[in-house]
Amino acid sequence: MQQHIRYYFIFQLIFVSLFVLMSSLGAFFHFLLDHEISVVENWLHSNTWEMLVLSKSLALYLIMKWFSIRLYEASTIKELLKRFLSWPRPEAVVVSVFSLISFIALARTIPSEHNYLYWYHYLASYGGIFLFYGVEFLLLTYLYEVFGPIKDEKKQVLAKVAYLILFIVGYRVSIPDYYQMAFFSAFCFATLLYLSEREIRNWSNIVCFLILFICPMATFFGFDPVWGSDYSYFRFQDKFNNSLMALVWVISFCYYKFRNQIILSFKKLKR
Repeated sequence: MQQHIRYYFIFQLIFVSLFVLMSSLGAFFHFLLDHEISVVENWLHSNTWEMLVLSKSLALYLIMKWFSIRLYEASTIKELLKRFLSWPRPEAVVVSVFSLISFIALARTIPSEHNYLYWYHYLASYGGIFLFYGVEFLLLTYLYEVFGPIKDEKKQVLAKVAYLILFIVGYRVSIPDYYQMAFFSAFCFATLLYLSEREIRNWSNIVCFLILFICPMATFFGFDPVWGSDYSYFRFQDKFNNSLMALVWVISFCYYKFRNQIILSFKKLKR
């Protein structure tokens, strides 16, 4: 477990360092051209997703390169896709759709004015969110491939708690929380960790929740941690309550965990 957490910490450290370096270099060259501070801020704001994804991908590449230098045996990405990506569990689909509908229903959704022409920003937001979380789980899968599974269940839980804490720290350092999306991002990562099941083996559930809930919420409903509702077609008129978010998570968790028991109970009642 210590090796898993140590290398995940190193990954987050490399990611944050690369992101800060890219942002600093971009700002430096703008200042060399005598651009005003507003121009620099606008450039950083517009290109944050590209820098985040590139930084995180480079961090993953460097970790994998280190593993190959140390002669650790690990599968290729193509082999991992064949092994771990298939159809998601029906419970994961239900949880994803239920979460999306619940969020839309619990807050008043209104169209944003003049935001229907930002097609590039839609693609950058959707793809950026998908890769921002997806690279995390690709790395975690490699850690389990290289260092083996964590067999003790308590240690598995502790490891995932450590991943969540380190993810939040990396998130807060790299993304200024102008739009107060830190809790939502932590909620999403915690849900993905749970849906990934033991040893991050269920990629199908991860992809399902990303495609059906996290990416649409960010791109189309203003839950983008970088841009907020600046480019989304819809936005929530009322601020979403974190306690309601936690309630949605608890209901989803109970359904995913106890679905079969609930169905059996209903069948017994009918008899």
